Amino acid sequence: MKHTNYIYKFSCFLIAITVPQLIFYGVKESTGFTGAPAITHTLKLLGFNLHMEIGIKSLLVIGVLSFMLSEWSIIQYYRAKIEKDIAHKKISNLLNTMDLIDNYNIPTLLKRKLKTYYL
Repeated sequence: MKHTNYIYKFSCFLIAITVPQLIFYGVKESTGFTGAPAITHTLKLLGFNLHMEIGIKSLLVIGVLSFMLSEWSIIQYYRAKIEKDIAHKKISNLLNTMDLIDNYNIPTLLKRKLKTYYL
Protein backbone atom coordinates (compact mmCIF):
# COMPACT_ATOMS: atom_id res chain seq x y z
CA MET A 1 0.00 0.00 0.00
CA LYS A 2 2.89 2.32 0.74
CA HIS A 3 4.17 1.81 -2.79
CA THR A 4 0.91 3.02 -4.36
CA ASN A 5 0.88 6.10 -2.14
CA TYR A 6 4.32 7.05 -3.42
CA ILE A 7 3.31 6.47 -7.03
CA TYR A 8 0.17 8.58 -6.57
CA LYS A 9 2.04 11.52 -5.06
CA PHE A 10 5.00 11.12 -7.43
CA SER A 11 2.75 11.30 -10.47
CA CYS A 12 1.07 14.45 -9.14
CA PHE A 13 4.42 16.09 -8.40
CA LEU A 14 5.81 15.03 -11.77
CA ILE A 15 2.92 16.69 -13.56
CA ALA A 16 3.26 19.79 -11.36
CA ILE A 17 6.94 20.12 -12.31
CA THR A 18 6.69 19.14 -15.96
CA VAL A 19 3.87 21.45 -17.10
CA PRO A 20 5.56 24.75 -16.09
CA GLN A 21 8.87 23.46 -17.40
CA LEU A 22 7.37 22.69 -20.81
CA ILE A 23 5.73 26.11 -20.90
CA PHE A 24 9.03 27.78 -20.00
CA TYR A 25 10.99 25.84 -22.63
CA GLY A 26 8.37 26.51 -25.29
CA VAL A 27 8.37 30.24 -24.66
CA LYS A 28 12.19 30.30 -24.39
CA GLU A 29 12.62 28.61 -27.77
CA SER A 30 10.19 31.00 -29.42
CA THR A 31 12.07 34.14 -28.27
CA GLY A 32 15.08 33.63 -30.52
CA PHE A 33 17.57 34.57 -27.80
CA THR A 34 20.27 32.28 -26.41
CA GLY A 35 21.99 32.05 -23.05
CA ALA A 36 21.18 34.34 -20.15
CA PRO A 37 19.20 36.84 -22.26
CA ALA A 38 16.87 34.02 -23.30
CA ILE A 39 16.12 33.14 -19.67
CA THR A 40 15.56 36.72 -18.55
CA HIS A 41 13.48 37.59 -21.59
CA THR A 42 11.37 34.44 -21.16
CA LEU A 43 10.70 35.20 -17.51
CA LYS A 44 9.75 38.75 -18.42
CA LEU A 45 7.36 37.46 -21.11
CA LEU A 46 5.80 35.04 -18.65
CA GLY A 47 5.45 37.95 -16.22
CA PHE A 48 3.24 39.79 -18.72
CA ASN A 49 6.17 42.07 -19.70
CA LEU A 50 6.16 43.63 -16.24
CA HIS A 51 8.85 41.87 -14.22
CA MET A 52 10.87 38.68 -14.12
CA GLU A 53 9.64 37.98 -10.59
CA ILE A 54 6.06 37.95 -11.82
CA GLY A 55 7.16 35.40 -14.43
CA ILE A 56 8.54 33.17 -11.70
CA LYS A 57 5.36 33.57 -9.67
CA SER A 58 3.21 32.74 -12.69
CA LEU A 59 5.21 29.54 -13.25
CA LEU A 60 4.68 28.63 -9.58
CA VAL A 61 0.94 29.25 -9.89
CA ILE A 62 0.82 27.11 -13.03
CA GLY A 63 2.65 24.35 -11.13
CA VAL A 64 0.23 24.46 -8.21
CA LEU A 65 -2.78 24.46 -10.53
CA SER A 66 -1.42 21.53 -12.52
CA PHE A 67 -0.85 19.61 -9.25
CA MET A 68 -4.44 20.23 -8.19
CA LEU A 69 -5.74 19.30 -11.63
CA SER A 70 -3.77 16.06 -11.65
CA GLU A 71 -5.14 15.07 -8.22
CA TRP A 72 -8.67 15.92 -9.34
CA SER A 73 -8.31 13.89 -12.54
CA ILE A 74 -7.04 10.84 -10.64
CA ILE A 75 -10.00 11.07 -8.25
CA GLN A 76 -12.42 11.41 -11.17
CA TYR A 77 -10.85 8.38 -12.85
CA TYR A 78 -11.38 6.18 -9.80
CA ARG A 79 -14.84 7.62 -9.24
CA ALA A 80 -15.86 6.66 -12.77
CA LYS A 81 -14.29 3.23 -12.28
CA ILE A 82 -16.26 2.71 -9.07
CA GLU A 83 -19.51 3.76 -10.72
CA LYS A 84 -18.83 1.37 -13.58
CA ASP A 85 -18.16 -1.45 -11.10
CA ILE A 86 -21.33 -0.57 -9.18
CA ALA A 87 -23.38 -0.84 -12.36
CA HIS A 88 -21.59 -4.00 -13.50
CA LYS A 89 -21.86 -5.83 -10.16
CA LYS A 90 -25.30 -4.36 -9.42
CA ILE A 91 -24.34 -3.09 -5.98
CA SER A 92 -27.30 -1.41 -4.34
CA ASN A 93 -26.33 -0.51 -0.80
CA LEU A 94 -23.76 1.82 0.69
CA LEU A 95 -21.88 -0.81 2.68
CA ASN A 96 -21.03 -2.84 -0.42
CA THR A 97 -19.88 0.35 -2.14
CA MET A 98 -17.54 1.13 0.75
CA ASP A 99 -16.19 -2.44 0.62
CA LEU A 100 -15.61 -2.03 -3.10
CA ILE A 101 -13.60 1.15 -2.47
CA ASP A 102 -11.59 -0.62 0.25
CA ASN A 103 -10.68 -3.42 -2.16
CA TYR A 104 -8.96 -1.06 -4.60
CA ASN A 105 -5.18 -0.86 -4.36
CA ILE A 106 -5.07 2.91 -3.85
CA PRO A 107 -3.74 5.13 -1.02
CA THR A 108 -5.88 5.62 2.07
CA LEU A 109 -6.11 9.36 1.45
CA LEU A 110 -7.61 8.69 -1.95
CA LYS A 111 -9.96 6.10 -0.43
CA ARG A 112 -11.21 8.67 2.08
CA LYS A 113 -11.83 11.22 -0.67
CA LEU A 114 -13.75 8.66 -2.72
CA LYS A 115 -15.82 7.59 0.28
CA THR A 116 -16.91 11.19 0.89
CA TYR A 117 -18.49 11.21 -2.57
CA TYR A 118 -20.73 8.31 -1.64
CA LEU A 119 -21.65 9.30 1.91
